[in-house]
Amino acid sequence: MRNYGGFIAAPQIVGPLRDGVQKFVSTISSNSGLMTLLMVIGGIVIAVCIALLLLRKFWPQTPIGRQMNEGNSSVVWCIVAILLGTVLILPGQILPFLTAIIASLVQWVILNPLSMIFGI
Repeated sequence: MRNYGGFIAAPQIVGPLRDGVQKFVSTISSNSGLMTLLMVIGGIVIAVCIALLLLRKFWPQTPIGRQMNEGNSSVVWCIVAILLGTVLILPGQILPFLTAIIASLVQWVILNPLSMIFGI
């Protein structure tokens, strides 16, 4: 742990988490059959979500279009599913990046203030 002017810094989690996810992704990437399956599933997820968003925009009178227009949560779920499809297609590039962003938020919002308060 580092000491910053009397304050003990929290354990750093960003680098180890990113490295662990990168190792996991490289293990998955070594299996070409699994990577092909993930790419196909990701492409299908993205295509279905884009089709649903197009139905919502251009054919709102259809039952699916009406269901999509009833609330904004359907659009949010479509965007989340498109992100998931993108992660399935390119896990080696996206997962370590997302892990680093989330770990950075946890580090700066939770761990660093707790270490300053409690001296952990």
